[in-house]
Amino acid sequence: MSNKPSSINKFFKYINTTVGRDKINRTLQYTFKFILALCVKYYNKEEINAWFRNIIKNIQLSRKFFRIGRPLEHLNIFYKTLTLKDDFSKYCILLRNLSYSIYLTFDMMIWIHKSGIMNYDNINLLSLNAQIFWLIGITSGILNEIYKLEKTIEKIDIIKNIQYSNEKENKYEKKKIGQQDDLLDKQKKHYLILIQYLCDFFQPISSLGIYRIDSIYLALFGIISSILGIHFQWIKVNG
Repeated sequence: MSNKPSSINKFFKYINTTVGRDKINRTLQYTFKFILALCVKYYNKEEINAWFRNIIKNIQLSRKFFRIGRPLEHLNIFYKTLTLKDDFSKYCILLRNLSYSIYLTFDMMIWIHKSGIMNYDNINLLSLNAQIFWLIGITSGILNEIYKLEKTIEKIDIIKNIQYSNEKENKYEKKKIGQQDDLLDKQKKHYLILIQYLCDFFQPISSLGIYRIDSIYLALFGIISSILGIHFQWIKVNG
């Protein structure tokens, strides 16, 4: 009998994490946003539109609730990153996590307002600030991933150009291939993370009015980003 965990056990292990549940809810949220955008554009029956808006609103509120405490996680990563030796990557990660902690703090205040616990007169300003810090965090992440991708490509090129003498070839060729495969996997991961960041990037860009994007495309970008988020969290939890 195999000792490997079954797919069902892996799934339960995945949804037992806060991030895992959030990514699933996020996928549902943007899927309903996509359906709503299509309904508004091609069908536009207010009763159906209101039904989808109500579902989206409730998913958003539940996600905001379950993200309470996440600012502390980002501040913890901020603290751990202070010892990183690579200055460019360090400052990108520091800025990203500081921005995300502020963004999620504003997001928590928005949840308090929308759930009726407390009313804020400046709720629009809170929403604006949340989007600004989300955008700063995403931009920092994009810069860091581009930087790490370039470093990885440089390492791949170096390994490809290494030449061994005949007597050393058999001994080191397998090691070289193994290192190259690991770097190619890292390169693929950087590309996927970069796609995820770029998909998220358009959300605050549109919300802030910097560049308006059709709600159908925004929803599609959100779905792609969420599926990639599920993918990375699955690997993190189940390997």
